Formats: sequence, C-alpha cells, structure tokens
Amino acid sequence: MTIDVVNARTYKHSRLSLARSLKLAQLVAFEKVVETGSILAASRELAMTQPAVSKSIHELERHLDASLFVRGKRGVVLTEFGQEFESHAKPMLAELRHMVDGLNSWQTGAAGQVIVGTLITASTTLLPEAITRLRAGVPDVTVEVRIGSNATLFSALARGEVDIVVGLLPAPSTPVPRGDARARLEHVKLYDETLCVVMDRRQLMARRRKLSLRDLAGLEWILPTPDSVAYTAARALFEKEGVKLPARVVYSVSVLTNIGLLTRGPMVALMPRSGAEPFRRAGVVSVLPLGDIGSFGTVGYTVRADRPAGPVLKRFVAALHGAAGRH
Repeated sequence: MTIDVVNARTYKHSRLSLARSLKLAQLVAFEKVVETGSILAASRELAMTQPAVSKSIHELERHLDASLFVRGKRGVVLTEFGQEFESHAKPMLAELRHMVDGLNSWQTGAAGQVIVGTLITASTTLLPEAITRLRAGVPDVTVEVRIGSNATLFSALARGEVDIVVGLLPAPSTPVPRGDARARLEHVKLYDETLCVVMDRRQLMARRRKLSLRDLAGLEWILPTPDSVAYTAARALFEKEGVKLPARVVYSVSVLTNIGLLTRGPMVALMPRSGAEPFRRAGVVSVLPLGDIGSFGTVGYTVRADRPAGPVLKRFVAALHGAAGRH
C-alpha cells in the first residue's frame, strides 16, 4: 500500500492574524511616509511626533516580519516587500476615505470630498465650470484636482486614489490599468472635441489667412505625450495630410507649460479647441486657419463601476453634465 504524504506549507500571515495585528493608524502613517519620503515630514503632516511615527512603522514591520523601508541620509524608500505591501494598503485606505465621507454625509450632512483626475482636454474649461457649479450647490465641499496622463490617472482610479477621471475617453480596447485588476471602469461620453493648431498671436505666421499643415512642418511642435489618448489623434492628423511627424517635438499634456513655450518662440501646438479657446479670447494665442482638421476625441468621465458613487461624487457628475451642455 502506497501512502502519499503532502507537506503542509506554513504561511507567515493569515487574514485573522493580520486583522488582529494591523491598525488603521499604522497604515495611515505608512501612507504618509511613502508620500513624503521622510518620517520627519510625515510626522509634521500628521501632527504627530517623529518618535510616534517611527514607532508605528516599526510595529508594522514587526507584525509583517519584514522591512518596509530602506533608511538613508536623505529619507526613506520602499523595499520590494514595501512596494508589495503598498499595493494592498492603498485600496484599503481609499475605502477608508470613502467610508468617512459616506458616514459623515449620513450622520451630519457634511459636504465631504471629491478627488478628480484630469487631462489636458478638461483642465481649462469643462472642469472649472463643473467645480463652480458643484460649489454653488455645496459650498463646503473639498475638491482636489490631480493632473496626469491617461495611464497614470486610470491606474490611480483603479486603486481608489481618485474618485473620477475627466478628459478624453480611451478606446474600447484599452486594457484594465495596473493597480487593481478587479476594478471595472465605466466610461461616460459628454461631447466630441475637435482639433486645432495654435501659435503665439505675435508671430507673423499667425496673421496669415490661409495655411496648410505642410506650411508648419518645419516648425517646432508641441504634441500630446505618446502614452496619452490624444496622441492617436495627432498621428492620424499628420497621416491624413500625408505629412511626416515633425522632427522637432516637445511632448506635453500640461496646458500652462504649452502656453509658456508658445510665448517664447515660433512654435505651434496641437490642442483641443475648447482648451485653446480661453487663451484665444485672452489674446495670448491665435487658432491657425487650417479648416476642419478632425476630431481630438471624445470627452467624458470615467468612474469605478464596481463602487457605488457617494453623495458628493453624484453631485459632481451632475455638475459635469451641466457644464458639458455648454459645449
């Protein structure tokens, strides 16, 4: 008779063991140390003493039986184990924030907070209008705006670090971002955005009444970053006109950086028309007369489909729809 012996593996952690040992205060301290890169800076932001923050981190490392940070003269950086732990701690802390907002709203009617990730297409017109509408109805609401690329913001949304992303919607084939493979993202269209090419209004070429893309090919261009949805529209524009992509390019999705560059020399920038319009009205740039050069993409917002929207987020979404009606 043959007997198969299976060696049971002994795991260091279990759900029950972590539930007994981990404290939310330790996770909050861990998050702040990661953000600031320094125990001293974290203690200041948390209004705690430095020894108290150090104690929280040491207790956390003792419970986990692993080092979370490498200490150095210039601060701390995450170890590989620390990076793994952070990927799980962030969604937990994001859910804690949502719970705080939900409970406060239920018990006291407090306004709460909404964290918005935004792209170049929404940062100059749509988003300011939506925030103004939101605060008109809920004056005490706290709004935090984070600017970044599609890849960065959608990953942050999947991890629960932002509540909503406003800007160009990705193509249907875009994969689920890293951060939380379980996250399901829902994209909602608001309006279609058109392309335009702008230049500092003081440039001689900006005064011409007729131009083609070939006339501008030799200039230095500002284009959306290759990881952004808008870059696809930029490539399509040049391919449609049979013109090679410019040899001299600055890739940027920062509106203020783009405007600053345009005012310093003979550069041209590809922008969403609604994003360029405020600067045209202010007399900073001219929209070059290239005719209908195509679509910049579909502007809308993205939320987590697997998380019910809280009261503040619902109000903000309504404000977005109201602001989009003006486009």
